[in-house]
Amino acid sequence: MKLYDLDLARGLLLAPLSGYTSWPMRVLSRRFGAELCYTEMISAEGLLRNTRNTLSLLNRPEEDAPLVAQIFTTSPRYAALAARIIEDQGFDGIDINMGCPVKKIVGKGAGAALMRDIPLARSLADAVVNAVRIPVSVKMRAGWDSGSVNAVELAAALEETGVHCLILHPRTRTAMYKGTPQWDLFATLKQSVSIPVVASGDISTAPDLERLGTLGADAFMVGRSAVGRPWVFRELSGGSGPSVDERRELMLEHLDMLGDLYGRDKAAKFMKKFVSGYVRGIQGASTFRSHACNAATFEDLKGMIKALPAGPVSVIKE
Repeated sequence: MKLYDLDLARGLLLAPLSGYTSWPMRVLSRRFGAELCYTEMISAEGLLRNTRNTLSLLNRPEEDAPLVAQIFTTSPRYAALAARIIEDQGFDGIDINMGCPVKKIVGKGAGAALMRDIPLARSLADAVVNAVRIPVSVKMRAGWDSGSVNAVELAAALEETGVHCLILHPRTRTAMYKGTPQWDLFATLKQSVSIPVVASGDISTAPDLERLGTLGADAFMVGRSAVGRPWVFRELSGGSGPSVDERRELMLEHLDMLGDLYGRDKAAKFMKKFVSGYVRGIQGASTFRSHACNAATFEDLKGMIKALPAGPVSVIKE
C-alpha cells in the first residue's frame, strides 16, 4: 500500500498523541514495526510565533523517519504558513487535526469543532494543499454528537481540495473515547471517497486488523494501545509479546531517551505516564506502579526499573 508517497508493507501507523508521542516513543515503536509515525499535535500559531515548546515538537533524531507533522488551527492563512515551515524541515507529510475532542482545543474552534463548520474545514485543507508539495491528510471523527454525524459530508468536501488521505476515528466528539467506535460508518465513508482511508480507534490486536481490513481500511493507526507497549506493533504483525527482561530494558532505554529530550529533572515525570503500560499483566504490577509514581528523582525511578524481577511474563488479573 502507498501512503504519503511511501510504500508500506502492513500499513501500521503510530497515532499523534499529545504528551506521549515525542521522538522516544516513536523510535521505540518503529523498532517493533510502526512504519510511519506522527508528531504530537502542533499549534500553527505557536509555530509561527517560534514559541520554544512548539518548536521542540519538530525535533527528532535521524532514525525517526518517515514522519508526518500534525497541526491544528482555525486560520487557513496560519495553516498554510505553518505547512511551509514543516515542509522546509523535511517532513514527509502534514496532517490537519479535525478530530481532537479535548475542551481546550475545541473551545478555540479547532480539532473536532471544525466538524461543525465544513466550509472552514474545507478552507483549511485547501490552504495547506495549495501551500506545499508534500502530501496532506486530515484526521477526523464521526461528527460532533449523535445528532450531527457528518463524516461522509466532510470527507466529500475534503476530497475535493486534493487531500491525500483521510484518517477516521468513528466516534463523535461527545463520545470522546467511550463506547464502541461506529465501524459501520467507516465502511460507508470508505465507499464514498476514492482516496485512501485510515482506520483509527481501539486497534490493539491482529483480529482488529482483519476486521477493519474487510471494511476497506487502507492502513491502521494505533494510539492508546501503544502507550508503554511499543511491542504492540510486533504483536499486530503476528509476533510474540515481551518477557519481563525485555520490558525492563525498554523502560530503561525509554527513560534515558526522555532524559536526553527533556533533561533528567523532567524525564521521570514524563516516564510515569508510560509505566502502567510497560508493567501491565506482570506479577506485582500494582505495587510497582504505586512505587514508581512516587519516585522523587530520575535515579530513583531507574533503580526501581532495574529491580524488576527477571523471567517470563506471568499474566495476572488485577
